[in-house]
Amino acid sequence: MMCRGGDVLPPSMVGCSAAAAAASSSSSSRSSLATTLLLSALLLTATFAWLFLLLSSRHACTSTSIRLPSSHSFDSLPSPFPWQSPDWDSDPLPAFESRLSLPSARRRRQAHNRSHFHLRNLVFGIAGSAKLWPRRREFVKLWWKPRYMRGFVWLDEPVRDKQAGAQLPLLMVSEDTSSFPYTHPVGNPSGIRIARVLVEMFRLGLPDVHWFVLGDDDTIFCTDNLMRVLSKYDPNEMYYIGDYSESHYENFIFSYNMAYGGGGVAISYPLAEVLSGTFDACIQRYPQLFGSDDRLHACITELGIPITRETGFHQFDIRGSAFGLLAAHPVTPFISLHHVEMLNPLFPELERLDGLRLLAKAMQIEPGSFLQQSICYQPNYRLSFSISLGYVVQVFPKIISPRELQRPERTFKAWNGLEFEAEFDINTRPAAPSVCDQPYNFFLEEIHIEEGTGQVVSTYKRDSGIDDRKRKAFCWSPASSPVRVQYIHVVSKPLDWHWYLVPRRHCCTLGRIKDMVMHVTVESCQGGIAVS
Repeated sequence: MMCRGGDVLPPSMVGCSAAAAAASSSSSSRSSLATTLLLSALLLTATFAWLFLLLSSRHACTSTSIRLPSSHSFDSLPSPFPWQSPDWDSDPLPAFESRLSLPSARRRRQAHNRSHFHLRNLVFGIAGSAKLWPRRREFVKLWWKPRYMRGFVWLDEPVRDKQAGAQLPLLMVSEDTSSFPYTHPVGNPSGIRIARVLVEMFRLGLPDVHWFVLGDDDTIFCTDNLMRVLSKYDPNEMYYIGDYSESHYENFIFSYNMAYGGGGVAISYPLAEVLSGTFDACIQRYPQLFGSDDRLHACITELGIPITRETGFHQFDIRGSAFGLLAAHPVTPFISLHHVEMLNPLFPELERLDGLRLLAKAMQIEPGSFLQQSICYQPNYRLSFSISLGYVVQVFPKIISPRELQRPERTFKAWNGLEFEAEFDINTRPAAPSVCDQPYNFFLEEIHIEEGTGQVVSTYKRDSGIDDRKRKAFCWSPASSPVRVQYIHVVSKPLDWHWYLVPRRHCCTLGRIKDMVMHVTVESCQGGIAVS
């Protein structure tokens, strides 16, 4: 008799059912035993393999350990920038290895040749117009160094200027750009002409160029700081260096990844070389853009090159008084100042151009510390001092933390006329609501380098305007009497190269008061600032 699975067994066939169950149980036991043995073998094999790898890697690490030379000489350590010399004491502008020694417009990569970075390795392209040049050339004179610099002013029409080439850059007339499409509803097609300044300059084939620097005819450059900042970068690579606008609205409309041309843009030679062959075709794909900055940015973005931010470039998309921004400059080298023609006079007793001349003099005497903020306190009289070297000393009639003092006071409006805090892409603080809380201001009167010591000596004269307002408001403060202090005499040392690599705000020390002159020393901070 055969037993089939699934059959319903009558009582007489129970024996057959038991036999089948026993056979099934025996088969299941053998299958489980085989599975257990297989898993054990696999686990044992994996364990041996893991131990073998562990012991092998430990042996390799032990035999190839890295040790510093026993002499611990720092001379053997790598340079902070591989393409330049770390000997900062003997060379204020470290050298790099240059592959840009051929004079042809299109240069091939060559073996490294040792050369120093000089001002003539920069070529400036200044965008201007024939109508505005007779007036704006005075701004260019403030910073241009004819015997040491190369550059051109690019105009839309020819202009006669006997000083061009002698005291000013050479004047050039831009090529005709009427064939390029332009469809922006409210812009000006001159944006195409200005955007092509870079490629027209490159095609001149000037020798020994490392960087092209773009700017406007109402921009003031601090070329010494520009040199020191650019020396951090290898000019053999593609770099697009600049900064954003101070206006949130401008950045929102254009781009948060765009260098604004008025504040200055530095383009390395290799990037300019590539753009010279692609730019004309590229800008025809962007007829809808507004100006020159966004066209240059669009074509550089197509190459995959991002902006390298240096916050010392100042677009200054502001209107009104720039006092707040200049009195609390960020801890970074000052490089440029744009829209100088749109700003209120910078000094209370000087016209706009005369004030800019005085500011430019301070910039040229000691570029590194120019506009750098120093903070100190007089706890007995509850006074806070904020010094913007080369511009102004502010004395606040109460203790204000450095965190607040480093925020520029909103003495200005944005380019669109708005002035609330969220309109700016920098931290700002409102003006003191009460005239009694407003600071006493001492503006720069004279600055020079002291012979023998090499120290920077600057003198700041008290502004009587705030005294009159405080007197009418019946304010009182230990510093309120103009009889006591009329001048502040500040002594500081020029900044060394190390500060450009690791910037830090300096501290000031208050000295004696004699003959209505307060003496102050500015120097490197030792520890922190004592705030009481």
